[in-house]
Order: sequence, then C-alpha cells, then structure tokens
Amino acid sequence: MTALSPDSHTARRLEHATPEHLHLTTRRAFIGPIPEGWLKNNRKSWYRKYVPRAGDQTPTFTAAQPVPATEEPRGRDGEQTGGDGAPPRPSSQSAVTNVGAVNSTTSLLHGQRVVSITEQETQDANTSQADGGPVQQPSSRPLLPDTGSSKVPRVRFSESTKFQLRARAQRLASRGNLRSNKVKDGEVLKMDRMLVRIDITRQTLGHDFDEKVSAGVESRPMDKWREYMVVCRKHTEDDADSILQFYKTRVIAASSAKRGEAKEKPKAQVLLSPKRARVNMYSSLDKTLCVWTTEDARTMIYYLRPQSGATSVDWYTFLRGALGSSRAQTLSINVPDLSVSLRLDDPFRTVEASKLLAQAAEGDDNALARAMDDEKGAAGAIVARCIDMLKQSPDWTDVLKVWAQDGRIGLAWKRYDRLEWVYGAVEQRMYGTLAMQRTHELELRPKNHYPINTKTRKGDTIAEPPPVEGFLIRLTSQKGQERRMGKMLFKRLYFTTQNQHLLFLRPARATPPPPPKMTSHESGNVPTTKQLAGLLPLTYDVEPYALDGKDISWLTTEGNKRASEQKAYDRVAEAEAERNANMLLSCDGFVNMCNIKHVRKMHRGAVPADENLEQGSDVDFNFDDNEGEQDRREDDGAATEIDGERTFELVLVNGLIIRLQAYNKAAKHDWMRRLSQLVRYWKHRTKADMDLFKTVRQQNLEALQIDERTEALVGSFASKWEVSQSVASPVMYHMCGIAQCRTIHMSGQLFRKPRRHSTFTRCHVILSHGHLLVFQDTLRSRSGKKLVHIYHERIASIDLKGCYLYSGLLTENDLLYQNRTFDSNTPGHHALPRIYLEDGWTSTDEDAMTTFVIWHAKSKSWFRSSQFVDDVKMQQDSEERDQRRGAGKTRTTLTRVSQLGTTGRSVVFKARSRAERDHWVMGIQVEIERLAAEELAQGGEVRLVNDSMKK
Repeated sequence: MTALSPDSHTARRLEHATPEHLHLTTRRAFIGPIPEGWLKNNRKSWYRKYVPRAGDQTPTFTAAQPVPATEEPRGRDGEQTGGDGAPPRPSSQSAVTNVGAVNSTTSLLHGQRVVSITEQETQDANTSQADGGPVQQPSSRPLLPDTGSSKVPRVRFSESTKFQLRARAQRLASRGNLRSNKVKDGEVLKMDRMLVRIDITRQTLGHDFDEKVSAGVESRPMDKWREYMVVCRKHTEDDADSILQFYKTRVIAASSAKRGEAKEKPKAQVLLSPKRARVNMYSSLDKTLCVWTTEDARTMIYYLRPQSGATSVDWYTFLRGALGSSRAQTLSINVPDLSVSLRLDDPFRTVEASKLLAQAAEGDDNALARAMDDEKGAAGAIVARCIDMLKQSPDWTDVLKVWAQDGRIGLAWKRYDRLEWVYGAVEQRMYGTLAMQRTHELELRPKNHYPINTKTRKGDTIAEPPPVEGFLIRLTSQKGQERRMGKMLFKRLYFTTQNQHLLFLRPARATPPPPPKMTSHESGNVPTTKQLAGLLPLTYDVEPYALDGKDISWLTTEGNKRASEQKAYDRVAEAEAERNANMLLSCDGFVNMCNIKHVRKMHRGAVPADENLEQGSDVDFNFDDNEGEQDRREDDGAATEIDGERTFELVLVNGLIIRLQAYNKAAKHDWMRRLSQLVRYWKHRTKADMDLFKTVRQQNLEALQIDERTEALVGSFASKWEVSQSVASPVMYHMCGIAQCRTIHMSGQLFRKPRRHSTFTRCHVILSHGHLLVFQDTLRSRSGKKLVHIYHERIASIDLKGCYLYSGLLTENDLLYQNRTFDSNTPGHHALPRIYLEDGWTSTDEDAMTTFVIWHAKSKSWFRSSQFVDDVKMQQDSEERDQRRGAGKTRTTLTRVSQLGTTGRSVVFKARSRAERDHWVMGIQVEIERLAAEELAQGGEVRLVNDSMKK
C-alpha cells in the first residue's frame, strides 16, 4: 500500500506501467567527475537543489563499482575525491497531498476497487480538489477507497467551467435530448476554442460528407484557417433548438440578456436545423469535424478542429444530438487475443438514471462534481463488465491469469492498422466518445509498452542497457576536421544518451544527476569547489525506482516507509524526469548511434592530424572559470598534444572518426564499454521496429487482398466493415508515450517546410514533452554540395502549446506544389514508387496522404483569464488579502494569449508513407492533448459574462 496521491508522479506512471518497466526505463549511469570549473559557476544552485538542509535520508541513487585508488579523480590540487553522506534533497515540485492509500498495482485484474456507478459511492476523495472540476484531471487514475465520511467538501468551479458542466449534466439527464425546459433560450450549452476553416460549393452534399467524399467535391475557400471561440447556445427557431456561433473574443456572454456586455458579436453563426444542417467526422485520424448547411443552392462547409481529440469526439456526439440523432443503445467490444466479441447493452444506464444529474442541473455544485466523477469511472466499469463476462467461460481462465500477472488491461479504438488508446480525457468523457463506433472498433487489450529487449540475427535476446551520461571533450568538429592551422580543435561538452541518440549540449546548460550519499555541510553553507569535488564519486548509478523483487523498494509494504518518505522519493523521481527532459530540450545536436560502426581505442595515424600531434596532456579536462566560456558554440581552442590513454574513438559508417577524451583511463574504459553495448542494442532495436512496420503492412495486404498502392487509400478512406479483418500492432502503438515512460516520445525522419511557400528539406525530428525538436539531416556547402559530417545539429524547436494539427486532404492548400508525375500504368495516380535505402522502406502514397500541418498563432494579445475574474470566491479572497496589505483595490493578472480571428503560421511536415504519417499524428496529438489538459486545469483562456460576475 502507498500513501501517494493518485495525482502524484509515480501513481500516474504506475497506472499504465509495471514497476519493473518503470525501473528499466528510468535508470541511468553517470560517468564523472564533475569538472571544477563547472562547479565554481553552478555549485550553489546545483547543491541547494539536491542536498537536504537538515537531516539525512535514505539514498535514492547508488554508487557503481568502486574505482581503484590509482584511478580515483583528483582535483587540481591533487586531492582524491570520495566520501559519502546523505541522499539528494527532493526537487521543489508541487507538494503531494496524502488523501488515502491506493494500491500501487492499478490493473482491474490485480484487485483494484471498481466503482459501481451509483449515487451512494460517488462520495470520492477526488471531489475534495478545487481546481475547476473533475473533468480537468489529466488522466484516469486509481480510484480511492471510500473515506467513510458522509460529508463531502464543497467544490468550487470557475464560472466558465460551471456553465458547461451544468449544461452537460442536463444533456446527460435527458439522454442527449436538447429539448429541455431547464435551459433558457440564449444560454450557453457548450463552448471551446477551435481552428475553423470555411469553404463553399455549389454541389449537393449527401448525409455523410467526409474526407473520402470531399475528394470528388469542388469547393472554394471562403476563409482560411483561423482560431475562434466556438459557442453553442440554446436558440429556438423553426425546427432548430440551438445555434453555433464563432467569436473573435474570449469574453462570452453567458446568456442572451448579457450579450451586450461581451462587446463583440459573433463573426459567423450556423443554425443547427435538422432540415438544413448536417455534421460528420471529417477525418478519422485527426478528428476534424465538418458542419455543412445548404441554402439557395449553395453549401457552406465549416471545418472545426479542436485541440484535443477527446474534445472533438465529444463535440461530435453533442452536435449529432442537437440535430436529432440518438446514440446507439449497445456497445460491441472485441477481444482480439481471444477472438471473441462482447456486447454490452446500454452501458450508461446507471449514469443516466442517477439522481445526481438532476441535482446538478438544478445548480448543486457537489452533485455536479459527483456526476462528473461517475462518468470518469464509466470506462473502468466497462472493462470490469467485460472481464466478468469472460470469467464466466472456463476457456479463458489461463489468459486472464496471464493478464493479471503481466500487465494492465485497457480499451482501445481500432481503425485499420491504428490503435487509439482510451485514456485521460477520452476515458473521462467516455459517453461522448461512443460516436466513434461509426468509424472505429472498440477493443479490450493488454497495455503494451515499447520493448525493453530485442533479438539479434542469430536469435539471441539482448536486454536494453542503461543509458549513460557525463562530461567529455570532443576533439573533432562537425565536418570531421581535426585541425586548424596545424593544431587540434577541441570542445568541452556534456554527453547523454536517450534511446539511439547520443545527445550533447554546452556545459552551462547541463545538469548532472545528484550524487549519492551527500550530506549538508556542517556550517549550513554551500561547500567550496574543492570540498564538493571531494564528495563526488567517479561513477554512480541513477535509479529513481529501485526494485525490491518485482515491486518498487520504497513502495513495498514490507519496507514500511512513512508517508513523508514516500512523498520525498516521489518528488526525487519527478525531479529526475524533469532533469532528463530539460537536458533533451537544451541539446545542441546528436550523434545517431545506429551510424556508429564500432567503438575503439585511439589509433595513431587514423587521421591526417596525427602527424602534427605529440603525446601529452595539452587539453585540460576542467573548464575555465568564466561562465561565458561554458555557453559558447565555438570550439574552446586548439592544442598540439593529445593523451592517447584517455582518448577513444567512434568510427562512423561514413568513414569519419569522432575522438572523445575522458577524465582518466578508468572513465574511458567505462565509456567505451557502455557505448558499445548501447550501439549494439539500438542497431538491432531500430531494425526490429522497421521490420514490424513491414510485417504489419504485409499482413494487411494479404488479409484484404490489396496491393501496396491501394493500401494508402484503404487505410485513409475505407469504411469500417471493409477493414474489419485488418491487423493492428499494440507494440507499434504502445503506451510509453502516453505514460511518459521515456524522455523521448518518438523520433525519426520527416520532410519539413517551415513556411507555406518554402521547399521541403529532410530533417530528423524528436518529439518530447510538448516540443518538436528539428535537427539538420544533411550538411551542405554554400554551393549546395553535400558534405559528410559527424553529428546532426539542432536547427529549430516547435512548442506545441496552443498548436493545432490537421492532416490528409485538408493539407492540399498548404502543399502548393504537389507531385504531378504521370504514370501510364496507373492513370489517376501522381506519386511514383519510392524506396528509402537506409532501411528498405517502400512507399507509393500520394503527397496529401503523407502530410500533416502544425498550425500556431502569430499574433498575441493580453487577457484577464477566468482564474482571476470569474471565480467570485477567489476574487473576494483576493480583495480581503489586498485590504490586509493596505491595497485599495483588487489586483488582476493579465495573461498573454493568442489573438482570435487572425491567420496563423503553418509548418508543413511530410512523412515517408501513410503509415508513418499516422504514427506521427497520433504521437503529436498525445502531446498537444496533454498541454491542453494542463491549460484547462489552470482555468482556461475564456471568460463568461454572468449576472454574478463583476465587469
């Protein structure tokens, strides 16, 4: 049992991953020492961040094998380093509140408590949080045991959140029917910020207009992609019960009586009339919606793109209900591992029958919170019902036992070869996502993660070695040149490995991991550089989640750790994850370890510069005292001597050699051993990943009896029944990116053009923690000649916060110059067959099927968010606090937000094939949704004007 909150870092990780997987993906090794020059400039901030001010704690990280005394690191004064002490002090992250004990194993098969969706069991400890409503929680989490108290703390919502949740409760109470007497005419039913594009056509569209049908429709754009606040109001006119409005302001009137106070009228509006308006899911991949209305022989098409896929399908369900459609009363769930299909009748009957919805519709905030908690547990209840049905048959007993031992069980929507896991906001809004049944199949699957082992050509299994990091001196430039004016170039850098990437960054931006057993100084002050260097071991292991058997050592029941200790360990693990993310986001480039032929000792005469080099130690491992010297991009200098005893070489497949110098001979051998293991493993791992892509495609080609040219059309446009026999790999669409098991979500090659009218260039892209890092693929001279080089330099970074993503045929206007090659053997197709020699991947997909676009706003404006204006109680507390301080009036905070109604900038990416495009779109969308959930938890960037609010 653990005392950690479900919102804690470790609890969120254990929700989808086992302790063993968590341990193997977070362990690292540091090869030191830390140079004295770096300590002189960074020791205070680094020491105070990781060392406790008072008292000793159990160490989190452990030292590696002891280094012989002759090889121990020495300072400039010759003093040996060593010693021990207390562990690192936890990072100053947000405090974790102990709200009860939860089971560290969250699988339903491990005895997790499944909440029955009833009124009596909705008094959950989650309702004690006052962050703006339960729907703002980032993910589904282990359910807390009943607190035993009948009194539930009052939950406060911001006004914008309260209006939407209350309207949602009214819709659920009436089974999606908007004809409710509880909603007054002109009141807001639903609103969200979206990317909108408007087209016009004179062709008549049917009832099912989507991406496939749009290929044969000639339309003209009326308005480019712009960001609007999309609001749906109660509006009775003819046969319509609601109206859709697009605003260029974030201040929205909560009712028609307050429209004048919002200052701006809607830019456009669509009457949701069942006779003249239709809605459909335009793209099953990025979840773009389309609403079209016909009037006077003209059809207006509105493309709506919310930031989150969960928000998109929720709007789809809502708009379908507004136009008179009713949801299905049965839910079919496939179990591919057992080749069976289950049918659940009316899976939300308990939610709709609950009295809480009626109470929430009347204005009870506590009932509103509990009703939303009930819906969050709906997905878990569906899984529990499926498992109970499977337990009734003795044929599946063995399979259920394996599931209980080896992994977690979850729901996933399947579309051709793509899996979309039900998690987070999608799981919390399970009611709204059922509209995906028209295009997807719901499946019950074990939650697979990215493999931690691979096999060689001979069939031998290789386990993933732990990553390594530390300070090194690079003795070559990017072009592989070793000398300038007869002298050798050198650059002091910090190297760290993430997956198959050997990343490097400037020392000023590096943060070494905290050392083990380092206590606070006796005087309470920060130790001097020499004193601190004497406490640091040469090599130590970093293990935030050390194992005790199959469980995390500091979470096991036998360890009997106090709640404060568990929280401290959890904060240390969170600080380590944040440190790795910051190191990746600060890197200057990387060396692809798959391009390393072998790691070897330094060979004299391997490069021409050796003729002018002498044996010696002209390059000092320690840095200069000047901090500016540690943060410059240029080489640190040149030398005429090299110490071969401390130097090793990385021989690349292009013939160039990277020379790296360690602190001493022992550190050099450790670097060589660990890098050799990583190079061997990731060469086989990346090959296995590409083989998996090829295998899945070949299986689908054989199952559907199609060829490779047709595969892209089937994958994008085929109906659900046409691809029911297709195969999807849970290893390809794994849970590691969702659970943030690794620092890198995904990486690979893409073709990018940063602006609409520029040309595509090939680049390496790394997706991590809400950022797209773009690295140069090919180095060229001024004349355009290709140059061989040793590493890929970072050239751009895209922050995905506030961005939108769309793909498919909607990107044709961004492509501009498409491939118009004519193939006489296949008329109508413009793309010629392509093969990529680096891994043998082939593709014949059209340009639009391999393209996706990331849109972000260019213009910014200032805005008083609802966090400081709408919440009346927060405003009153602020007034009282200011009065106590002697202030005359309430202070408000302005937030920098994107300006609505303006055109933005589009960054166009093209993948090598449709399959890789889908993989990238799904990964990037996960990161965008995580950022959108964090923004929603902070109150959102919208303000409702209501009677109870001050202007």
